[in-house]
Amino acid sequence: MKIAAFTSIVAVAGTLFAVQAVAETDALPPLSSPLTFDQAIAIALDHAPGQIVEIGLEREAEDVVIDIEVLNDAGEEVEFLLDAQTGEILATWTDDDINDDMVNENDPDS
Repeated sequence: MKIAAFTSIVAVAGTLFAVQAVAETDALPPLSSPLTFDQAIAIALDHAPGQIVEIGLEREAEDVVIDIEVLNDAGEEVEFLLDAQTGEILATWTDDDINDDMVNENDPDS
């Protein structure tokens, strides 16, 4: 990441002030994945058979991951984080209370 610093001289009520601003010149790349959602789903369902509840691309630090939630026959939500480049399972955990997921009040589908 490149960081640029800028210094300006500002006059306020006859007094000069030096103002320094820092700007980030390299933005993070857009979210993308060579791994398709179908491939990611196959990986998750191979480890936890069930129904896909949610899938999406997310950024973890500077890495892009695929977040997948599977609802299994026992009613548990099994969540996976997959490396979006390789399909490697980075993390998995079980959430047995699917009602505690955050709800976006502005989203009528949540």
